[in-house]
Amino acid sequence: MGFLKNVFGGGEAKADAESPTPEAATQAPTAPQPEAAPKPPAPPKPQRAQETRKQQQEDEDMEGVQRLVSRKVERVLEQLGTLATRARSGEEVPTITVTLHLAHGHSMTGEVVDYVPRESVLMALGKEGLRRSESVAYVDLSTVVAVAVGNAEKLLELTQLVRPNPTRQDVVTLLEKLPHALTEQFWPGEASLGGKPLRFEVDWVGLDDEPGRRALESAVNVTCHALRALAQEQGREVLRRITSVRFLRGRDTRAAVEGETGTVTVGPGEPTVSAFRKAFAAGIR
Repeated sequence: MGFLKNVFGGGEAKADAESPTPEAATQAPTAPQPEAAPKPPAPPKPQRAQETRKQQQEDEDMEGVQRLVSRKVERVLEQLGTLATRARSGEEVPTITVTLHLAHGHSMTGEVVDYVPRESVLMALGKEGLRRSESVAYVDLSTVVAVAVGNAEKLLELTQLVRPNPTRQDVVTLLEKLPHALTEQFWPGEASLGGKPLRFEVDWVGLDDEPGRRALESAVNVTCHALRALAQEQGREVLRRITSVRFLRGRDTRAAVEGETGTVTVGPGEPTVSAFRKAFAAGIR
C-alpha cells in the first residue's frame, strides 16, 4: 500500500505539475507582457537640438526681415528727401508730416527737410515746417527703425516721387542758393556789407551729363552740410577762412582745402558729411 501510495502519490504530483491550476492558467497569457511594456523614452538631446535649429532659423529669418525693413525705411526717406528738394525748387508739393521711430523707443515728429543717403535725415520739428520752425534736428540714419507717414494719401497724389535727373540749370540754381543760405545763417548781410560771401564754382568738364550732374548735386549738398557742421563746431569764422569751394571731376570723391579755397573732386564713391567735414577742418588748421 505504501508502494502503491507512493506510486499514486507520485502520479498525482506529476499530474499536478502537468495540469495548471486555475490561478496559473489565468496568469499564463500575461507572461510575455514584459516585452511589450517598455516604451522608448523621448531623448531630450535631439529635441533640444531640434529647438536650437528652429531658433537659429527664426533668427536668420528675422535678420532677413530687418534687412528688408532697413531698405524700405531708406527708400521712404529718400522719397521724402526728394519731395523736400522739389519743394525747395519752387514746385507746389504737399506738406508731409512724418514720425521717425528711433532706437530705444524714442520718436520724432516733423517734416523731412533734407536726406543724405545712408547717413542722416534733417528734420524740421513740429508741424510748422522749416520756414516757420526754429527747431531742426539731424538724425543719424542708423537709429531710425521705422517711418510713419501721417497723411500718406498725399503721397499717392504725386505723379512722380522718384527723384528726377537734375538739369544743368537745376545744379546752377543749387550752387547759388546753398552758399548764400549758409552765409546768411552765420554772417547775415555779408554780401551787402562788402564782405566775401561763400561761393560755389564748377568745372563742368566730365560732369555735364545725367550721372555727372546727379553726382555733382549730391556732392554740393554734402559739402553744404559739412561746412554747416564745421561752423557750428568751430565757430562762424570758418566761413571767412573758406570763402569758395570748387567742384571738378576726379578719380574719387574727396574734399581738400588750400588757402581760402576748398576743392571737391567728384568721382566714384558716395560723399559723406563726416569725411568732408574732417577734410575741411584739416585744411584750415
